Amino acid sequence: MLWYKSWLETRPRFLTSLVTLTLFSAVFVYHAQGLIRPQWAPDLNRLFFVNQQFLAISFASWPLETLTSRIGVGLLEAIALGLLPWLAVVGVMTIARKPVLVSQVTSYVVLLVAGGLVFFAMGILVSSLVGGEYTAPALAFGIVLLVAIISDAWLREYSVWRLVTGDLSINRSTYLLPQHFPWLGILTSLFFALLMMVASVYSVHRRDF
Repeated sequence: MLWYKSWLETRPRFLTSLVTLTLFSAVFVYHAQGLIRPQWAPDLNRLFFVNQQFLAISFASWPLETLTSRIGVGLLEAIALGLLPWLAVVGVMTIARKPVLVSQVTSYVVLLVAGGLVFFAMGILVSSLVGGEYTAPALAFGIVLLVAIISDAWLREYSVWRLVTGDLSINRSTYLLPQHFPWLGILTSLFFALLMMVASVYSVHRRDF
């Protein structure tokens, strides 16, 4: 019952974000691939890399005002936001009869969802500590943005932002993600995301009881 209630509360915002991201990715990739000659394979791969940048920005800035009972629903929505836009890209590339490496798309989805859960968990933690319907989301967005800027400027090799976008592992010649996937970075991101979600649950329980 709590899951269904949480779904009803988050559904309008989630569906709006999902449709917007999916349509944007599909239209952007379909239009851009038409400008690329067949022999320019690196440029086609670079197009996917650029699309990942846009998705990462939207994923990180998606308003995640969720608390305890909403965490499960929020996780499922986050997975959908990372997966469906890329499925749309595969669809339009199939229609355009352009080659798509399933391994590359899968890698981008894993980076976006698994790595991006840090931003999701950060939003949950801020929402659990700060009250206010508008204050919590605004503060969460500001903190996520600040963390991304600071880590990118001074901790570039450990930047979650660059991990999520694939910038830390992309081959600059072929614009393909390597076969040796950055699992250490992904697992580290998941670990910190889990810690923040546990802290959020503890904070809410302590406040309510």
